[in-house]
Amino acid sequence: MSSSLSVCAPETSPGLMAESGVDVVVQIAGEDVLAGRLWAHRRRAAQSATFAYDAAYLTDPRAYELDPALPLVADQHQTAVGQLLFGAFSDSAPDRWGRRLIEREQRLRAESDELAPRRPGEIDYLLGVRDDLRQGAVRFRAPGGSVYLAEETAGVPLLVQLPVLLNAAEQLDRDEATEEELRMLLRGGSSLGGARPKAHVLTADGRAAIAKFPSPSKDNWDVMRWEAVALDLAQRAGIRVPRWELLEIDGKAVVIIDRFDRAGALRIGFVSAMTMLGATDHDRGCYLEIAEVIEESSPQTSDDLRELWRRIALSILISNTDDHLRNHGFLRTSSAGWTLSPAFDLNPDPEPGPKELSTDIDFGAPSASLETLMSVADHFRLRADEARTVLGEVVAATSQWRAVADHHGLDRSAIEGMEPAFEHEQAVRALQIVAPVSAPQPARDAT
Repeated sequence: MSSSLSVCAPETSPGLMAESGVDVVVQIAGEDVLAGRLWAHRRRAAQSATFAYDAAYLTDPRAYELDPALPLVADQHQTAVGQLLFGAFSDSAPDRWGRRLIEREQRLRAESDELAPRRPGEIDYLLGVRDDLRQGAVRFRAPGGSVYLAEETAGVPLLVQLPVLLNAAEQLDRDEATEEELRMLLRGGSSLGGARPKAHVLTADGRAAIAKFPSPSKDNWDVMRWEAVALDLAQRAGIRVPRWELLEIDGKAVVIIDRFDRAGALRIGFVSAMTMLGATDHDRGCYLEIAEVIEESSPQTSDDLRELWRRIALSILISNTDDHLRNHGFLRTSSAGWTLSPAFDLNPDPEPGPKELSTDIDFGAPSASLETLMSVADHFRLRADEARTVLGEVVAATSQWRAVADHHGLDRSAIEGMEPAFEHEQAVRALQIVAPVSAPQPARDAT
């Protein structure tokens, strides 16, 4: 163990093995700072982790908690029962798409070596992500070493390679990708979350961006064009979204979205709302809990609270029901705290009938209800009249959905098919809430 890390290795009970110990480094204002050490444990199917801060980090005035579950104390921290990794590290690990790439690559490697494939543990997924594309500002390296895990010498695919990437993603989506196609996707995709096919690309001016592809095996509508519509409407509604563009490759829509956890070569810390709430993938969570995080952690509290309320209104009006806790995030843009990240993963749902959001508006209130949203406006520092004004701005934007859809290349049939996502009871209720109430006219004297 490196002498620079003033902590002790965790004890393990019989059968519990410390599978790996890695240095955890966090980039602060462009400087890589050793934060501590992470150990992963695996016993049969059970997995857990231990983390301890470096003594020097604890005395660094720039230091901050990497995770609310990791307070800045000298003790060793252990994951909760059933938790495989601390949330702050899970946020930089791949989700379903990236895991699929890693699993497929390991299967190919095992086949070439005539070995049974080894089932990856959480630490394998975490450390299998190429370092330069890892989400947020957390990095990993061998204890006392200088090489980050996993360092990749092959360059990130360029935007001009999108046709090849799109074809490779379609082949993998069908589980038919060749080894060469898989290698290309791994160069740009192993760090990515979500279930959709995607890959990192470098734009012409060198910006890191994410290309999101259609899924031929799962999509029942043109998901990418409708995501572009949702992003466009969000911008019109005064909501911050990443820089994005919609491209057509071989007749198929691809959305290119800039990384908002990068400022040139600088890494910006990122954690999901799930991590900030100490929740898991099975927890619904509540927007009031996210509001509490903003109250406690954001240096621009009022702006972030009002923006979050605006986003809930948008989700109700466009039927964005995939608003789970992983789809809300926070950025460490300064030493002052965590600010609400730009909105991302916005997708209208055309299922007819009343909708439920994935995150409750109020405790125990999952319905996509404007009445509920108006009733909690004060928790977001909005007076009733201010809330009506904000809602009116979102209504004005979302009412343009047909024209925006047409602008992004969706035909009449596609627009009619998506109508239930925009034309519904809550859209009617929104007009009633924001419509000016006419003052009663005095009765005229008949004489």
